[in-house]
Amino acid sequence: MGITGFKRKIHIICIALCVLILCGCSSEADNAEASDVELVEPVGNVPQYDIARRRDLSRVSVYQGVVCPDTTEYAYDSDLPFGNFARLPGEDVAEGELLFYSLSEDYDDSIEEIEEANLTLLTGFNDYSSDYYLDVAKARKEEFEAANAYQEVLASAPAEDSPGYAGWAKGVMPLESRAKSAKMAREKMEQAYKERSELFELEYEYNRTRISRLEDEKSRSGSYSVSDGVVVAMTPYFQGDNIPRGTNILAVGDTKTKEIKCEFVSKAAVSKAVEIFALIDGEKYEVAYENMDPEEYRRIKQKDGDVYTTFGLSDPNNSVAMGKYAVIVVVETGIKDTLCVSKNAVNKDESGTYVYLYDGNESIYTPVTTGESDGSFTQILSGLAEGDRVVCDVPYSPGDKTYDISKGSVHADFSAEGYLIYSASEWITNPAKNGVCYFNELCVDRYEQITEGQVLARVEVTADDTEIERIRRKIQRQNERIADLNEELKTVYDKDGIELIQRSIRDRNRTVESLNKQLEKLNQYSGIVELKAPYNGIVTEISELEEGQIISYKEKLVQIARDDSCYIIAEDKNGVLSFGDSATITGRGINESDPVEGMVVSLNPYGLSGKMRTGYALIKVAPEDMTKISAAGSDNSSGYWSRSRFTVKASSKGMDNVLLIPKDKVYKSGNDTYVIIKNEQGTYELVKFYAGGSDLTNYWVAYGDITEGMTICFE
Repeated sequence: MGITGFKRKIHIICIALCVLILCGCSSEADNAEASDVELVEPVGNVPQYDIARRRDLSRVSVYQGVVCPDTTEYAYDSDLPFGNFARLPGEDVAEGELLFYSLSEDYDDSIEEIEEANLTLLTGFNDYSSDYYLDVAKARKEEFEAANAYQEVLASAPAEDSPGYAGWAKGVMPLESRAKSAKMAREKMEQAYKERSELFELEYEYNRTRISRLEDEKSRSGSYSVSDGVVVAMTPYFQGDNIPRGTNILAVGDTKTKEIKCEFVSKAAVSKAVEIFALIDGEKYEVAYENMDPEEYRRIKQKDGDVYTTFGLSDPNNSVAMGKYAVIVVVETGIKDTLCVSKNAVNKDESGTYVYLYDGNESIYTPVTTGESDGSFTQILSGLAEGDRVVCDVPYSPGDKTYDISKGSVHADFSAEGYLIYSASEWITNPAKNGVCYFNELCVDRYEQITEGQVLARVEVTADDTEIERIRRKIQRQNERIADLNEELKTVYDKDGIELIQRSIRDRNRTVESLNKQLEKLNQYSGIVELKAPYNGIVTEISELEEGQIISYKEKLVQIARDDSCYIIAEDKNGVLSFGDSATITGRGINESDPVEGMVVSLNPYGLSGKMRTGYALIKVAPEDMTKISAAGSDNSSGYWSRSRFTVKASSKGMDNVLLIPKDKVYKSGNDTYVIIKNEQGTYELVKFYAGGSDLTNYWVAYGDITEGMTICFE
């Protein structure tokens, strides 16, 4: 593609300034007009020379870039299995809107396991409570009877100095011991129950807290946009893929804030610059350099490989579209209208710098004082006057042809194979966790268009009747015991007894609730179960199962994808395409004379982190055109790709309203580019310019002493 922007600062290579020779440009009139301007003697061994002229002196670097939104990349906060995308590239999103989510089945399974653990805890504690209630009632009765017997004996105690006191005291001791023992036994029993109750409550409530936390995580297992914007990139993951924490999955661009992401520009280059601006469609825009500290640079370089620089873009009229191609121009030195000669004309020895001044007859050693240099021309501070001729090799001649510089457009042509991709596919799986499940039939074929509610597959579930009956008996026993406790509650008046019965009723109600949930799950699927499509879409994959085959819980049956999740994907390793570029698709069933039009909806790699630079561009087309594409047929599929091949062509890196110079009229030395300009005086001057890019035919001018209408000469 020629020059498409320089990867680093252009190192200016010295070349000869040619103000030249022989004949003029184009016509005899031109030659006559310039006859009094002798540039090079035409005969003998007269040296070639350069004329000291006033010119603008500059050293310029040009960096490729692209206009990007302020982009945020989103990831899971913890390791999670990928569920699906809620929003896809090219779709608008609002602040707080769900972007993607995790598989909720894993949360459901974890919650179910904890609920079952709590049911076991509750059942065990209920059994313990039942025994305790009977035992403590007996202990209280024993304590009451022992205390009464002891109190009755105490009431008939003789005087201490009476002859029968000793015998009485000896007889009362067993009664006192019995009363104390009964009290201690009751207190010990109550203390044990209290400790067991507290332990049960701690463990039970801890599990309930875990359930609550999992339910909260389940509700937050997706990622939500922090701003309004548009989805500009995605990393293609399959449903069920385990995604490590921090892996970026989706990117959203806030289109209210525009930036230019470009090739890396060092802080040193910016600090030395006398001017920095962006060129977009021939217009200059103010930019603000966003500094990157060395530690961040090292981190990004190590992680992503390529490091890009960000410039804030000032676009008060909102005239620049997102994804627009741009170049950053960094002018490191800039001296206007200063006396210069070709760098090749300047020499140096132990005495200092000098040139050979040519007076028409001989070359005269002439000391000079020099200033700045742009690598091609050197500033002369003293020793020469404007118009002086200095000896210098002149490798170029003006030639006798002319060309007037004008404005136009350049762009890069992109062509690649494209494939269908369904980026929001999901598996319809066997939902029956309990009982024995048999595969019955598949009701759709691969690549079949489906509608919401359409039957995709059928399975047959044989419920576990023995387990169902066992749970029903448990529920019946618990309800009977609750009824007994409610009757018993009517006959108890002491506070402790009432509290004990109420607690037992509460715990048994918990048990009934858990058992009913188990029963509901066991009865959820029974007989022939039809699995239906949740939305309009297409079948992307089917499982190879035989009728009557026993299948497990969550076994994959049919993979489907939403209609609006289909894209054309094309390999773009060099990051040529940008968000907003137009593309045409042709191929099987689509004639070149009537191509399908689409738009690139993935951000240029400049605007993304390394892990999200997939090397592919996504192209979205209108739904009616996608129907035409998907109906074009396919050879094979892995479930995610449909191997229907198409040709994708696009125009990218477009730059309008820029000065164009044909490549065959440009002189080059290394990366430096020059043209010979015929000025108003009829003389000729070698003028350096900095190319911002090119197409197959032309360079376009990013910086230099080039204006529209200038006449260039060439051989």
